[in-house]
Amino acid sequence: FFREREERDKMKYFSWDRLCNFNIHYDTFYSLEYFCRQMQTLGVKNVELIAGHPSLFLDHKEIADLSSAKALLKQHGLKVGSVSAQSCRFRYQFAVKEPEVKEQTFNFFANGIRVAAELGSPLLQVNPGWGYWNEPLIEGQKRAAEMFQRLCRVGQEYGVYLACETLRPQESLMGCRMEHVKAIYDMVDDPWFKTMLDTCAIGVVGESLQQWFDTFGAENIIHAHFQDGIPYYHMIWGEGKRKLDEDLKVLYDNGYQGLISQELTMGNYYLDPVSYDKRNLSVLSEYFY
Repeated sequence: FFREREERDKMKYFSWDRLCNFNIHYDTFYSLEYFCRQMQTLGVKNVELIAGHPSLFLDHKEIADLSSAKALLKQHGLKVGSVSAQSCRFRYQFAVKEPEVKEQTFNFFANGIRVAAELGSPLLQVNPGWGYWNEPLIEGQKRAAEMFQRLCRVGQEYGVYLACETLRPQESLMGCRMEHVKAIYDMVDDPWFKTMLDTCAIGVVGESLQQWFDTFGAENIIHAHFQDGIPYYHMIWGEGKRKLDEDLKVLYDNGYQGLISQELTMGNYYLDPVSYDKRNLSVLSEYFY
């Protein structure tokens, strides 16, 4: 009786077309065609794509011909809600110091903006980078802000926003807390530079989603990597310790207007991504109409 009542009383917070699936756990071992086909089968309408790998190639010199990718997306009824140019490798990162590499990095992410625009994405997902750990944090933050200011001009030209999330402390000491993003956000001071949520990074440092809304306002939080965790890891809902109902309620109560994207990166997900997506979407479907 009580379980039936609990099921009946669950709040449906958002429509299904607000969900988005990131292809990060497909991109290593599966083709873009396979990913698109599976998303259509699962009823997913929005996707987030990682660029910089063979299936969607770009570097600081060129971008791949996107005609086949655009045809696949159209064929399977998918909209691109976000593009993430590969920024978790040492070759390209936003707080880079060396002048020659800085220019290559700028050109790489400028190409990422162009890819996003051609695929119809309203945003490029970014992060603060990491700089050097043997220098004051503010130095890396200043370089990241300068890079973002330049990229905002490219974003403005193509109609693509930058959406900045935090990283985990193991990944960045200058970009792992809300206050770090706020410092960069204030230095950039540009309407084309926005923020985004990542429940893993936010949870690892003990912050709350509400703190982010209180600091930036819903109008400046335009995307979300919204997954379970312990709080570390990017897990399917039900495998971690986050409270899905409470997290969705925070988004709902604050008038969040962006997509709710699933970034899933546990090692076993890469081997059989479809089965984990099915489990994840089944849990999420209880709260979406």
